Amino acid sequence: MTYESFRTFADTWGLVLLAATFLVIIAFLFRRGSTAQYRRAARIPIDAPERPDDDLANRNDAKDAETLQRRPGADREGAGQ
Repeated sequence: MTYESFRTFADTWGLVLLAATFLVIIAFLFRRGSTAQYRRAARIPIDAPERPDDDLANRNDAKDAETLQRRPGADREGAGQ
């Protein structure tokens, strides 16, 4: 493929391909029912904890409490060994 033939192809079908890709992306972004998803995603920085460590500690505490509730005596496992 020579430079001239590649340039002709890019000027015609390349433009059509890029325009079609652009239209598909725009149609995807403005599809019906996506508003709630985008609003939820927009609130992520606002709803995030001040420090990521706080959120992680709260999740780990909740997970540990749940584990202890499911398995009574779990805190004594291995105590007699």
